[in-house]
This record gives sequence, structure tokens and C-alpha cells, in this order.
Amino acid sequence: MAKPILIIDPGHGGIDPGGGTNRYWKEKDLTLKISLYQYNRYKELGVPVAMTRSIDKTLDPDERTRIVRNSGAKYCHSNHINAGGGDGAEVIHSIYDGKEMAERIAQELKREGQNIRRVFTRTLPGNASKDYYFIIRETATVITNIIEYGFADSPGDDIKQLRNNHLAYAEAVVRAFCQHVGIAYRRPKGEIDDVTIPIISPPTENNNLAGPGTTGESSEEIGNYIHLPASENSWRVYPLNAAPVKGNEKGYLNPAKFSGLTYKILDIPQEHVYTIETNDFGKVKIYGHPSTGASITPTNGRTGRYLHRGNNTNTSTHKYLHLPSSINSWRVYPLEVSPVKGNEVGFLNPGKFGGLTYEILGSTQAHVYIIETRDFGRVQIYAHPNTGATISNR
Repeated sequence: MAKPILIIDPGHGGIDPGGGTNRYWKEKDLTLKISLYQYNRYKELGVPVAMTRSIDKTLDPDERTRIVRNSGAKYCHSNHINAGGGDGAEVIHSIYDGKEMAERIAQELKREGQNIRRVFTRTLPGNASKDYYFIIRETATVITNIIEYGFADSPGDDIKQLRNNHLAYAEAVVRAFCQHVGIAYRRPKGEIDDVTIPIISPPTENNNLAGPGTTGESSEEIGNYIHLPASENSWRVYPLNAAPVKGNEKGYLNPAKFSGLTYKILDIPQEHVYTIETNDFGKVKIYGHPSTGASITPTNGRTGRYLHRGNNTNTSTHKYLHLPSSINSWRVYPLEVSPVKGNEVGFLNPGKFGGLTYEILGSTQAHVYIIETRDFGRVQIYAHPNTGATISNR
């Protein structure tokens, strides 16, 4: 078997659905669908190719990057769907290489009809010599591009475009790669074939997935509470009759001033956008995608329109996680995101307190635990034994 020159990485998978998820698809499914299509096309074109996963399975960052490093490939496509309220495709490259490939991919996506938000790179905070994204930073000499095909929560046309054109965009990337490495490109025979990976069917009036003013499965969150973390000094709120995008703000909340803020969810006009009532601005819309650090908890009998974050611990494993005093900075993550670098909601400082101990409330995956903290509320924390963390019954 020929050594691959390209490896395709379908983002997320298994217990990690990905932040680019909405009522129409889960990011892990759509990225796998795109990736399988590309894999089949590359095989058809005679390109030696491999994949990090070809089924819905969990890959932690270490395993994912190890597969890429050990593949023998020179290039990697890491396929993703974006979130955060923007519109258009983004292509990310290393600070050291991959820019030309990224720009060519962006050019072909644009030719296919998708607007390009940006082609960019990012460095690790505090260390400008390292890439920010682990799939780029930890894949050694493999030239890795992260391809964000569009936004799952776009206020523009991305959602419609991704539903209708995701395989056309996948083909655009194949075309760009062939051009870049000098491989003869041939158009697919006939229509672009679908790949049978499930994409969530849109709600209709007959299937009762959506109620008036809500967005399908999100309607289950009405009446629950949205928490804004104490780490944020400024959080935009928008009038009910305006799109929740920069420039339309009615004002700003300051969660940091009150050690976090909590509001009851009154309505969900679109994915990750919530209607709340505030003292200063009355009823407004707020954007609260998990990537922002916001979190949702079920109704627990609290009432009132303006609440500070409280201690919501209501489960227990009767085990305790100990963080050693030798560590000055320990990442914690929102419950709704993958616990990987870049998704932090903040940092704990065991060294400052001679070590820290938290009751374990649950686990989201191997060596990832749910704890309740004073500063960030309920969060995930990665604590493999090789980090120095220990677990006890006391």
C-alpha cells in the first residue's frame, strides 16, 4: 500500500459533537460526510490518502495528532464547521507553512459560491513561536490546514449553503489540492454522489420539533437558565427586533462585576440566541454559544429575572480531585465544548493556594471530570494521572 501524501481529519466525533452543530446537523456528522466524499474522490484520482477516522468515534487530541504524525503524509485537511455568529468560510494555516495551500483552498471555495471570511494564522498566547491550534501545532512536519466551511449559526446564508452545497465545497478543496501539488484533476463523473452519513432532518410543522419562535431541539431550554462567566467584562445584548450581530448592540452586561450573571431563558429566536430580561435594558436578545463560555442549566426552582451565579452542585460521586501545588495554571472548559486547548473558559491556580481539591460531580470522557468552581461555576477539567492530579475518596 502506497504511503499517503494526504490525510483527512474529520473534526470531532464520538462523544464530541462539535460546536458547529445546529438543528440541521451535528458538526461531527457533517465533517465526516465531507471527509468521506473527499477520501473517495482522492482515491478515484489516484492520490494516496488516509483518514484519522472513517466512522463516528471519539479521538482525543493526543490520539488524533499522533495518527496524523505517524501517517507519513505531507499534507492534512482538518475539516470543520464554524460557530460564533459569523458568515463565510475560514482557512487556517501554520505560522510556519501552509499559507499558499490555504489561499488556494479559499480561492476555490469562493469560485464555488462560498464567501471567504478570512485566511489566517494564530499564535499561542504567551508564546509567539507556537501555533495556537493543536491540530496544527502538534502534527510536526505535516502541512495542516483547518478548513471551516461556514458557520452553523450564521445570520447570513451559510446554513442554507452548507445544507445544499457541502459536497460541492468538499470538491472545491479536492480541486485546490490537486492544483497545489500538481496532480491532474478530473471532474467527478455525473452528479456528485452523496455519502450516507446521517444529517438531522429539518423540523416541520408536523414533526413537533419546533414551536413558535424557537429553533427545534433548543426549545427544551426555554425556562432554563443561561450563565455568563465571571471571566467576562463585557457581553453584548441586542434589541428583540434586530439581528444579534456587532453594531446592533443595545448595551453591555458586565458578568465580572457580579462574579458571573444568570438569567432565565424566555425564548430562543434562533440557535444559541436567547431572550432574557435584564434590569438595565428590559427584554433583550443575547448570544450564548458554548464557545463564548456561556452555559445552560435546567430550572431548579429559582425565580427572578436577575440572578448571581450560585452553587448548583446537585450530584456527587463521593470522590475528590486534587490538583498539586506545583502547578500554577490549570485549564478548565465549559461543559458544552471539547476539553482541548483553545476552548478554555479560564484557569485555576493550584500553586497560589498550596493545591486545590474539588468534588468530582461526573465525567464527560476518560480523565475529564466535572467540578464546580467559585470563579467559573460548573466546568470540565482534564486530569490524566500524568498531569500530577490525583483522585481519592477523601
